[in-house]
Amino acid sequence: MSKRKQPARRKAAPAPTTPAPTTTAPTTPEPTAPEPTAEPAATRTPGETAYDRSARDLTAPAEVDYDDHDLLGQADWVIGGEAARKARQQGLYAGYVLFLGALVYGLPIVQAVFRTSDASSLGDQLSSPEAIALLVASVAALLGAVVFAGRFRGPVVPPMPWIDLVLPVPLDRALALRRWWRYAAVGGLFIGALSGLTVGGGLAFAHLAGPVTIIVTTAVGTALGVLATRLWLWSQVRSWPGPDRGLSLLWRVPDALRELHAESLRAHSANTSTMAGSALTGNLRTARLALTRPVRHGRSARLRPGRPFGVLVRRDVIGLRRTPGAFLSGLGLTLLGGAIVTWAFTQPAAPSIAATIGLLPLYLGFGAWAEGLRLQADNVGTPSLLGTGELTEAVAHVTVPTALTLLVLGGWVAVAGALGSLPGSAPLSLWLILVLVVAGNVLAAFRGSPTFMLRPQMVIAWYAVPALAVVVLGSLVAVLTKAASYTWLSVVSWLVYAVLAWAVSKVRRLTYLHRA
Repeated sequence: MSKRKQPARRKAAPAPTTPAPTTTAPTTPEPTAPEPTAEPAATRTPGETAYDRSARDLTAPAEVDYDDHDLLGQADWVIGGEAARKARQQGLYAGYVLFLGALVYGLPIVQAVFRTSDASSLGDQLSSPEAIALLVASVAALLGAVVFAGRFRGPVVPPMPWIDLVLPVPLDRALALRRWWRYAAVGGLFIGALSGLTVGGGLAFAHLAGPVTIIVTTAVGTALGVLATRLWLWSQVRSWPGPDRGLSLLWRVPDALRELHAESLRAHSANTSTMAGSALTGNLRTARLALTRPVRHGRSARLRPGRPFGVLVRRDVIGLRRTPGAFLSGLGLTLLGGAIVTWAFTQPAAPSIAATIGLLPLYLGFGAWAEGLRLQADNVGTPSLLGTGELTEAVAHVTVPTALTLLVLGGWVAVAGALGSLPGSAPLSLWLILVLVVAGNVLAAFRGSPTFMLRPQMVIAWYAVPALAVVVLGSLVAVLTKAASYTWLSVVSWLVYAVLAWAVSKVRRLTYLHRA
């Protein structure tokens, strides 16, 4: 192969050289001596040396100590003025009225309960294991109700300005909330001691126990009052998430007060205002909606289609499954009231007034299961989605609570029959009690709104009409059953059915008024 000559590569031209700029080094000016400043003339006290003067100059300025009690007192005066003193006076007056009520009404009623029956038979029944178990269950139900109420309204609820202006200040929260806790603690202690004193006095005056019983029952009542108040505070602490929510807070009250969050106190204060406003205006729906908890149970349950009546009944069953608190509270109240009422009708030694005592929890337990009936009354006048009439819907809503109450009463009657003889009039009287409880709850649900001047006494009377009708007529049934006066018992039975007819007329009237 021939080789070709290739041209030689060109060399790169040298880069032009530019002379580097010459920079002169900066010259620093020579430091000049600072001008002397004239020192202020030294001021000495007569006889003071230079060492004393230097020690005096090094002394730190004195600190000002602030008293938390003084600051809280000033804040209390600025926010409430005379409210604290008036609150103490109102508390003392309420305690005075409560003491007079227990002395004038409570002690004679308790004494009459024990005097209107055979002392020996009643003593044997009250000391039986069944009676003791029922007493323990009643106390447990009462404490459970206190814990339940503490989630919505606790014992420590200061006014809203105090929460917004005082609690954010770096003060001890236990000290800032101590006054409201003292009100609740003293009230619980006083009510517990007064209740124990009333029961013990009734037992002693009825000659069923000695004078020592008064001291024992007063001490037990005081202990229960203190325990209930502390459980109330513990439930309020647990209503808001926090690091310390254990049972040890029951005896660590200052720590429990420090665990109360400002947002929780605001919520409880708002609940107090809502309940008070609803009670004074007769609008209980607002309070129920404000205190309703989110549904967290039974969310997978679905309503099966069917005929309108069956669908309404199944919807009430699903409602009870989704609100186990309402179901359990209704069960506890119904068991307690049913036991007392059944004992009053089936045991000859039981006093007639025992039925009066048991009717109220039985009535309230039925009402806890009848939420569907109240919802119908709240939405009365609106077109029915299932095409049912108002009476058919009301009957469907009372089916579930009536069946549950009938089951409880039947169970207690079976227990009474197993333990002893069962009077033939007891089932008939209990049937009248059941009809009366149903009628009272229908009246309470469809009572409407008050149409008179809203005064506290009149509002209380307006609220108490259904419960009062149940208690009065039920007590008459118990007295006439005990006396074997069946002629008058038939008359009272007609009155019971008249109350039921009145309740039905209230359903129709309220529905037509809202449709007009």
